[in-house]
Amino acid sequence: SFRSYRGDIKRLLSNSHVVAILASSNLTNMARFSILTFLPIYVQETLHYSSFVLGIYLSLLYAMGIVSQPVMGLLSDRLGRKVVIVPSLAAMGLIYVGMVFAPGGIILGFLVGMLGLFFYAILNIQHSALLDVAPDDVQSSTFGIMILFSVPFSLISPPLVGYLVTELGIKISFWFAAITMFLGMAILLPIRFIEAPAASAAG
Repeated sequence: SFRSYRGDIKRLLSNSHVVAILASSNLTNMARFSILTFLPIYVQETLHYSSFVLGIYLSLLYAMGIVSQPVMGLLSDRLGRKVVIVPSLAAMGLIYVGMVFAPGGIILGFLVGMLGLFFYAILNIQHSALLDVAPDDVQSSTFGIMILFSVPFSLISPPLVGYLVTELGIKISFWFAAITMFLGMAILLPIRFIEAPAASAAG
């Protein structure tokens, strides 16, 4: 019922670990939507590259993730979620900063490929981390609640960054993504994650 669902939301939001992971995940989503929206505009309208080159850049985001997702998932199971998530967010933030100064061409392609290692895989690990800390009897509701709270942030990101781009230029979209990544990392630094079973056994 709606009443029980509302009760599940209250229970989840009373857990500081859940709130921290939700906030970090939402910031990750905001950065992701900023890049997906404005990287194509940057490549075609600022760098004046063809649609073919844009297709190569975007393919790198997906292709590198195919390689990294199983590896990062295994590492998070063996070593713990935080050991993977926090450095990944830091790496993404640094890559976004690098994209501000990249001249284009192979260097930008290299950075986009490096970004692809984390771009989608990190969201799956954040979901797993949320399930680790969520109460056992609301596991089935957790993903729905996560989506419920992520939608407003995901929807606001493109118009917000669009306004900033209009006022400050296209590269502000990369700065925005970098700042949100560093904020997402900072939120998780004081949080003690519940270790995944494999990580506990290894320890």
